[in-house]
Amino acid sequence: MARLAVLAGALALTGCVTVENSLSANDIAKMKLTGVTVAWAPDATIQWDDGIRAYAASKGIVDDMATATNTPEGKAYVRNMLAARIKSGVEKTMAGELNGTRPVRLELAVHNFTISGAVQRIVIGGGHGMNADARLVDARTGAVIIAHPKLAAAIAAGQGLIGTAVEAAMTNGGETTVDNVIARYGTNYRDWLLRRA
Repeated sequence: MARLAVLAGALALTGCVTVENSLSANDIAKMKLTGVTVAWAPDATIQWDDGIRAYAASKGIVDDMATATNTPEGKAYVRNMLAARIKSGVEKTMAGELNGTRPVRLELAVHNFTISGAVQRIVIGGGHGMNADARLVDARTGAVIIAHPKLAAAIAAGQGLIGTAVEAAMTNGGETTVDNVIARYGTNYRDWLLRRA
């Protein structure tokens, strides 16, 4: 039953929202990406144990971290820490792709970011992923050029004791699972925008 609940959660996270890219190749060629901003949707959820541990360490909290960090300050700390990583990771993925003259900005509003912890994956299973609205806007006027609501990215997670141990031992050039989720999201957006999918 627990595995079914986790599967349902993963399906909700990666729910398919198909949006047609109505921009022409000529429109895209004229664009120059000047930045990426990251905000949080009102219903945003984050499951990221490393963020909680980082906040707890910054406050010297060693006992009952979950309760002590479940505060407005703790949540803001984790959101700010994660937003900075999402911004830099998506900028890295998009680097060199939009080199025209019309300045544009990519605005993300994150609904969900999940990194399933090792204990969860051993006991009931889980996955890693991100779901965020992506709006490409004119950097001068703020007018929306094109939007993709709830664009999702997911990566497989090692399940059970052996799968979790194998995932922990594997690294991709030193990148963390968080980096890989963000890179997948950036790649999904880039491929959708540039029609590479």
